[in-house]
Amino acid sequence: MIETLSIEKREELNKLFLSVAENLDITETQFNNLIRSYTAVGKHLEEDPEFKGYDPVVTPQGSLRLGTIIQPITEDGDIDVDLVYRLIDKHPNWTQKDIKQKVGERLKDHGRYCDMLDKEEGRRCWTLLYRQNSDDAKERYHMDILPCVADSRFNANMELCRNKSFSSVKLDDIAIRITDNKEPDYNSSTCIYDWLKSNPDGYAMWFAERCKYIGEKRETITESIMPIGKYVKDKTVLQRIVQILKRHRDIMFNDDEDKPISIIITTLAARAYKGETSLLSGLINVISTLENHITKDYEGNYVITNPANPEENFADKWPSHPKRKENFFKWLRQVKADVNSIISAKGIQLRENVGRSFGDGFSKKIFNLLTEEHKSSAVNGGIKVAATGALGSIGKSLNAKNTFYGKK
Repeated sequence: MIETLSIEKREELNKLFLSVAENLDITETQFNNLIRSYTAVGKHLEEDPEFKGYDPVVTPQGSLRLGTIIQPITEDGDIDVDLVYRLIDKHPNWTQKDIKQKVGERLKDHGRYCDMLDKEEGRRCWTLLYRQNSDDAKERYHMDILPCVADSRFNANMELCRNKSFSSVKLDDIAIRITDNKEPDYNSSTCIYDWLKSNPDGYAMWFAERCKYIGEKRETITESIMPIGKYVKDKTVLQRIVQILKRHRDIMFNDDEDKPISIIITTLAARAYKGETSLLSGLINVISTLENHITKDYEGNYVITNPANPEENFADKWPSHPKRKENFFKWLRQVKADVNSIISAKGIQLRENVGRSFGDGFSKKIFNLLTEEHKSSAVNGGIKVAATGALGSIGKSLNAKNTFYGKK
């Protein structure tokens, strides 16, 4: 696919996909709002006298932690933020229900959080709805708070995982046990080892390792993922690939509950990534080989294992929800076709193909930005806009209105 392209066209297409990914990022203002909000709710929960002595701490997980979070596709969409509320050990008589209800009561004790609390209790989480009445969609987000327990060796094991050479075998030492009100022992079991296992810290470490490319130091990437800190504008190739794939999924399926889930896309993309330093090369490789990392069990069911928890199959719902399996492979075929169509397109067709894949309004925004960048480059003696025809039509979109991101 890429071998037949000239070096100049490869550079232009790489710049195009990079612009797509960069404009999917949440803004620094949004990021700072999220950090302030989760820090505040974390402080309130961590000071709960019920959990004194169990070293409670709130940390982010999911796309915010991994640096793959993206803007919603619609004006009325909001950002989903996942948090873990972790205890180190627990009272010997506490069940999953005891812990989950205590966390809920603590949130209800706070006037503001009580008003923001989703009236419908989640299966595993409590959800806070932020700024739902705001006229600015970028101010709306919700936080899912997952109560969990780690064993007494967690903090020591965490330091070992951080400071020693990476080993996926050791990741199980930092697993946690979560609350789930659909589990049969939710009301009864007091032994955390009977509870469902999860490993957000281990997954983040594994993902940081997979983000490495030639010459990149693991410590540099790990610091940007664990723990979350300042806003990071420059991201790795793998993080950008995941953002692009998630956006394509969102445009294709919108609010369909059976759309491919982000953890499957992220895991398969990370496994397929081979350390490419070019976003274009990395994206082509990932969509071409992603399917190779799906296996089957002895019954013929698809298996996509959690790299930080081999007991967990991310595709375990596919047999009971066949539409999810069907939609995943439908999406995979479509993203391959759409990336191919973008690579082979010229002139106005390129902009149309980008719009079909990532949203018309979003496409207009991208080409407006690229036009301005090329104009500036031309003024300073840079390359011409229509050098290969790949971006030759972008000047026609200068006055296009952006319908996805509101006013500039």
